[in-house]
Amino acid sequence: MLLDAALLIQDVQLLCFTIVFGLFAMQRWGDRTRVWLWSTFLANAVGAVLDLAGSHLPAWLGNGINMEMIPLSYALLNVTLACFDRRGRRTTWLAFAILVAALPFFLAWRNEPGLVHSYALGDLLISLECLIAMLLFFDSNEQATRAPRVLMGSFLALFLILEAARFALAFPLHTDPDSIHWFLITCTVAYIVNTSLLPLAFIWMMHTRLESELRQQSRIDALTGVLNRRGLEDALARELAIFEREQQNFSIGILDLDHFKVINDRYGHVAGDAFLTKAVNVLRKHTRATDIIARFGGDEFILLLPGTTTAEAGRRFEQLCLAIREHSGWLTGEPVIFTASIGFTNTAGRQSISNNDLLREADAALYQAKHNGRNQAHQYETELVEA
Repeated sequence: MLLDAALLIQDVQLLCFTIVFGLFAMQRWGDRTRVWLWSTFLANAVGAVLDLAGSHLPAWLGNGINMEMIPLSYALLNVTLACFDRRGRRTTWLAFAILVAALPFFLAWRNEPGLVHSYALGDLLISLECLIAMLLFFDSNEQATRAPRVLMGSFLALFLILEAARFALAFPLHTDPDSIHWFLITCTVAYIVNTSLLPLAFIWMMHTRLESELRQQSRIDALTGVLNRRGLEDALARELAIFEREQQNFSIGILDLDHFKVINDRYGHVAGDAFLTKAVNVLRKHTRATDIIARFGGDEFILLLPGTTTAEAGRRFEQLCLAIREHSGWLTGEPVIFTASIGFTNTAGRQSISNNDLLREADAALYQAKHNGRNQAHQYETELVEA
């Protein structure tokens, strides 16, 4: 009676979730993750309808095909997760191969009294599908979705143990799992929790990824793909914290593309955008993975070089000026010479300094680089500001 009541509650929950997630999928039908997530509840809903109409259905459908509905929902959960993680089709094929292999047994046992073997096989299928899902949840390095993955993976590990125990009791031990009262109560609670926890936690996982992506987009310049001002503030604050904690010096430079306004006015904004993109590609090619590039304004970029001395930064900034000049090319059929000016400073010789002071020093050095004829890198000097 307890199990029947739990299954009834579970069926009602599943029908409600089927409607909700159906509307959720229709809201953005092109999102395959939403569609596959809805299909997991649709499979359960079909199983619930077949359960209610069981006595009026032929045995091959009510006691055969119907036994695969719950394992099918877990297989579809694995497909949903594989789609969410942008994995290949190997997981999908494995999840469905297990169901196909079991179908002949369900059909062969459809007239068995009590369907003991069918229920036991269903428990085995669920445990195998849970194992695949658990591995998929834990086999990810995505930090943003770590918490919901751990929650769902841990619960599925417990659920797997319960389903495997039910199978072991029914087959090798020839014991009805529902005859053990405490075990029946444990399984009943697990079924009810499972019906609510997995869908809500999956939505949580989707939300955390979306939130992470939006946060990342808010820190990235849409045109060039490098950090924007907000991203720069975070990166500069991080480097300053490392400097104050470990006294690890770093250099900061402001790079200005010479005569960019002339290029924009003469060749148009499309050509100007192409020029900016090309300049960023040059910067990426000639900087380290640990270096940070950010777009500060229209044609100004900030470069952070962690762990560099003033002399080393000077050499590297001169190399960047040379690299940009060497990548001069053609715009609308006319040869154009690209150059850049860089003003830079370093944290060496100080105990602490603010990000505004560093930017002010680099900007003063940039002014001097332009004053000296552009197409060069200039180091900040105290007398520049005093003058």
